[in-house]
Amino acid sequence: MTTKVKGLRERIQNGEDIIIAEGYIFLFERRGYLKAGPFVPEVILDHPDLVRAAYREFVHAGSDVVLAFTYYAHREKLRLIGRENDILKMNKDALRMAREVADETGTLMAGNICNTNRYHPDNSAEKNQMIKDMFKEQIEWAVDAGADFIVGETFAR
Repeated sequence: MTTKVKGLRERIQNGEDIIIAEGYIFLFERRGYLKAGPFVPEVILDHPDLVRAAYREFVHAGSDVVLAFTYYAHREKLRLIGRENDILKMNKDALRMAREVADETGTLMAGNICNTNRYHPDNSAEKNQMIKDMFKEQIEWAVDAGADFIVGETFAR
């Protein structure tokens, strides 16, 4: 019998602190598994065992949430390095591994979306819709993978 993990809303209502450790980009860049510059998380496909281990390390260090490593795994970034065709597998693998580790460790799992340099307040409606669609697909994949919530990080506006 598995114990139900207390959800985000319940924890907030109870006034609990919730630690969400992140920093995979810099962790893997320092270890030589990610290229500085584009910072696309290719390590998800190239070394999934290392990603899974990082998820576990962050939980061991005190994170209450396994944050899926989908930061910069969006269509724009992957297009810049010629890996746009890997977008679905990269996201789904990162989310699946995060869900597995969260289930193993009794923690929550969060999907992750991040900034894009394509946004500008003066964009056309068409360009802004393209950006919304890019975020929407990542959110939908996270929901499908059983994310308990979604983190949106590093947005300037």
